[in-house]
Amino acid sequence: MTELSLVKRMAENVLKCSTEYLSSHLDYDEVLKRRATDVTRRIDMVAEEALDAAIIEEGISARIISEELGEHIVPAGKEPEYTLIMDPIDGSANLSMGIPYYCTSLALSKKTQNATFADIDAGAVAAVWGKTFYASKGQGAFYDGERLATKEHPEKPRYVLYSFGVGPIPKNIISLVEKKCLTRTMGSVALDMSQVARGSLDAIIDSRDRISGYDIMAASLILKEAGGVLTGYAGNDMSTMPVNAGSFSILGAANSELHKKLLESLH
Repeated sequence: MTELSLVKRMAENVLKCSTEYLSSHLDYDEVLKRRATDVTRRIDMVAEEALDAAIIEEGISARIISEELGEHIVPAGKEPEYTLIMDPIDGSANLSMGIPYYCTSLALSKKTQNATFADIDAGAVAAVWGKTFYASKGQGAFYDGERLATKEHPEKPRYVLYSFGVGPIPKNIISLVEKKCLTRTMGSVALDMSQVARGSLDAIIDSRDRISGYDIMAASLILKEAGGVLTGYAGNDMSTMPVNAGSFSILGAANSELHKKLLESLH
């Protein structure tokens, strides 16, 4: 059993359990907890419980860092073999509106204490449409068996942009989107970053200081292994950031040259 096959299997299983609950229960969208910038829905907790069950079924132990339950060890009291970082439903607002653009994002590190972005060994982003993006450190990134490679579209760049909802939109972002480009805001950062890895999009920009490690941990490895570049919004290196980091912004691009151009345009 490789770490990649393990994390891919568990991500797909968590999404499957969530989808089955969604199709048979009317309370999936019930809000259980409200936070300053987000909410916890019942479907999120179903996914969290599905991961705990998957860990026990796989016969492993893990330190889990997740959006809804924070940090805990499963099975309780065991010495963890891995650190797992999960966003159970990335794009839950889309799910609640019946928009089929959401995923389960799961990353794995063999380091069980103080893991950083650089320590991620495998990651999987299981999409609602039944296919999965996945990567293993140093082994490339894949989508449903197809090897991924980023691609730039210089004639009309394609950007995913998250900049509204927290104060005024930065003027440099307004100037950027006024140029000849296509912009989208699709509601699932993990899927969006994976689409950059696939070559469907050129870059992802989020200036809101609302990203957390669990949002992008798997997708960041997928993007890197496909040839892309990811930094903080100001160009800062993220490799030493802890996996449980929160409230930061990002700039991800198909290649280093495009990343440099965007960085210069945004600052």
